[in-house]
Amino acid sequence: MAGVPPPSFQSTWYKPEVRRLTAKDVSKAAETLLQAFERDALSNFLTVHIQDWRERKLCELYLYEAYIQQHIAKGLVFGQGETPSGFETISIWSHPESEEQGLNSFNNLMEAGYGKVWNMFGPEGRKKVFYGMLPLLHDSCERIINGDLRFKGKGVYTLVYVGSTPDARGKGNLRKLFDFMFENYIDKNQGNLTYLESSSIKNLPIYEKFGFHLVEDIYLGNKFEGAVEGKDYVVMNIMVRGIHGHNWTKDKSKL
Repeated sequence: MAGVPPPSFQSTWYKPEVRRLTAKDVSKAAETLLQAFERDALSNFLTVHIQDWRERKLCELYLYEAYIQQHIAKGLVFGQGETPSGFETISIWSHPESEEQGLNSFNNLMEAGYGKVWNMFGPEGRKKVFYGMLPLLHDSCERIINGDLRFKGKGVYTLVYVGSTPDARGKGNLRKLFDFMFENYIDKNQGNLTYLESSSIKNLPIYEKFGFHLVEDIYLGNKFEGAVEGKDYVVMNIMVRGIHGHNWTKDKSKL
């Protein structure tokens, strides 16, 4: 096939550096996230109602593509460990000007492909994505940042997604990513807060190594007696890193 490197070239063609992605990288980046979040509780919750396995994976792929397109336009998307077929690690970020620039505007969402997500996910999926997850994440961030004197009025970088394939294990990609972001974006000049939502409690100790501290847990779906995480509900752990890594938990809290 034209444009595809020969096998001998593919086996050695590898770019370990962090690279900011553009629209031409969307498909490769989305495939990487699809692989990275194959067993993720949130990904499973959003598509568990879809019976056909292929359709389910296609819906997940469309959602990742939309997220990536949305943030390439009005945020930041980075790839690490690039090969001809994909990346080892993909991260999606919003920055302090993203909202003002139209990150969540109707035009940007439609251009990013959320209309296709709406059509593919069906009534139950629309309820989970458009009336559940997206407003919950947006409103929780607004409430947490604006409702606490330790955070209010400060610039915020949000790590929307970071996902790595099994090939990335042991290569220190997350450390390289955070070092890159802190040096080139987040900690420049007066510095900014860094905000994230984790759908895996196992990742909390990892993020703590980079200066993040748990704020609270939020729930998507219905947690009732006998409910199954990843099917009926999802827990997301909200974490914040203070300016230049300052431990905000030692400061006076709340308004």
